[in-house]
Amino acid sequence: MLGPLLAFAPVPGAAPGSIARREEGEVSVRGYVEGYYGCLLEWSDRTAIVSALAALGLNAYAYAPKEDARHRLRWREPYEASWRGAFAAFCAEARDRGVDVIAGLAPGIDFDFASLDGGGDLDLATAKLAALREDGANRLMLLLDDIDADFERRAGGIASEGEAHARLANRLGERLDTALVVVPRIYAGELAVDAPDYLSDFAHALDARHAVSLCGRDIVAREVCPDDCRLPGEAGVRETILWDNLYANDYCPRRLFVGPWCGRRGIDAVLLNATGRPATDRLQLALMAAGMRDDEIGTSDAARAASARAVRVAHGVPPAFERLAEAFAHPTTNDRLDAHFPDVEATPAVLDALDELLWRWKTPLAREWYPQLFGLRQDLLLAADALPPDRVLKTQTPPLARMLGAGGPTAIVR
Repeated sequence: MLGPLLAFAPVPGAAPGSIARREEGEVSVRGYVEGYYGCLLEWSDRTAIVSALAALGLNAYAYAPKEDARHRLRWREPYEASWRGAFAAFCAEARDRGVDVIAGLAPGIDFDFASLDGGGDLDLATAKLAALREDGANRLMLLLDDIDADFERRAGGIASEGEAHARLANRLGERLDTALVVVPRIYAGELAVDAPDYLSDFAHALDARHAVSLCGRDIVAREVCPDDCRLPGEAGVRETILWDNLYANDYCPRRLFVGPWCGRRGIDAVLLNATGRPATDRLQLALMAAGMRDDEIGTSDAARAASARAVRVAHGVPPAFERLAEAFAHPTTNDRLDAHFPDVEATPAVLDALDELLWRWKTPLAREWYPQLFGLRQDLLLAADALPPDRVLKTQTPPLARMLGAGGPTAIVR
């Protein structure tokens, strides 16, 4: 069963960054997953995030970047010696700070399941994961998410895709003599519509020692409870880790989310999938840590909002941001498609705040937020019919400019 939430105070005498342990000696995974599209961090950025994890009392960094071609698209290719040296140094730095590195491989995009009895792709995947462990990874992760529903082309005589994915995890675990963290293809409830038997077959075939990482009922979930992260028919014995997309924005890069981490009461293990903007991700991890503390003491919504403001202030966000913070609080989720729009309009106070943030706030965080802040300013002016046609033509993409009527419906936008 999922245990009580961990305290965030470091264990006396423990390495910096290590977190308090439950009485039975187990530690829940709490940290960061580099698992988004559109950004690939530098090693210095990853080290900075590890430092933030340690300072916050969090304990895990999962390496699973969609933009690392050798992680996913060309997963069969071995990493170069220079990359392995940098990864080993990163793992050593994380270990010194009490942070575990979970290294992932995403072969599901074209894995040949005819190799499950040995040879071919199974050998390649085993060798790739073994090298990551040799270079310092504490745990290994198998990712089967975001792949085409074309399993029958590579089924190798296995009728059930869920069973095949579980058998792949089992074979890798046997060969490497380790428990894996597995992300199945159906990693959120909303995806099960087109594959209703997948998770049941997967759960039935997956060895109990392997952990699973799921998003809950929705890929981007407003609320998640422990049951949302369990496989069908399982009562909670298996280790389950929430893959949390609350702050992710790779599906909506014009938006940014820095509101309170909430709606996750009772979640004991979590990996936060963020933005790939290093300063922003460190702030969002601090929001998550604050939200966990608020969960432990049972605070009100107003207190959570105050905690989030305190985190933003601690990361150097100017007071002017609070005038429009509601526009950057949380994503629109499947259960809130009819939610009210934030009460932010093109008033002089809001436009002055945006001018302050765009032109006089000069920090790494300000540079990361510039596109979203500038986009909000333009959108507010558009909504108020206060953006002249020439500015619409200059600042919007041609399809949007045409839709907005700039230059007339047949104008050629150059």
